[in-house]
Amino acid sequence: MARIPYPERPADAVARLPVPLNAFRMLSHAPPLTGPAIDLGLAVLRESTLPVRLRELVVLAVASGTRCTYLSVQHTPIALNAGATPEQLAAIAEQRADGPELDATESAAVTAAFEQVSRHTLSDHTLTTLRTRVPDRQIIEIMTTTGYYTMLAGLMNGLAVDIDPSGEHFLGLVGGDPD
Repeated sequence: MARIPYPERPADAVARLPVPLNAFRMLSHAPPLTGPAIDLGLAVLRESTLPVRLRELVVLAVASGTRCTYLSVQHTPIALNAGATPEQLAAIAEQRADGPELDATESAAVTAAFEQVSRHTLSDHTLTTLRTRVPDRQIIEIMTTTGYYTMLAGLMNGLAVDIDPSGEHFLGLVGGDPD
């Protein structure tokens, strides 16, 4: 049960979502923040050049690193639909990025997400590795995705936002080709 009540009326921007997610209903206590937060989330989902599977592995790394069950429940069906394997998701849940479950690019991206969540920065080694695997734009997209979902995890964890398992409603919004 949420630690504070949801507003009686969600911000108008919540109507742009396929379902009125509790995270954004809660954020509606501050209506001027709700629309920009939704817009950034939709940009991360629709405009990023990251392959969908890689992006979702990063989101699940944030979920694991922040211990955010809400994110995990929301993004597991999206990740699986994008081609992630149960073995990859298990490794990430265990905060392992160096096993055989992840290829070199996935490992670098997940390591970056884990470092950003835990240390709020990247080691020189991780950044160097990322730069050998993806273009600089995608490094920015990995960092932005990590930061965005870390912000949401703080809201959801701090206020015990109720989990609404509706990630499958977002499958059409998350980008095209899973590769």
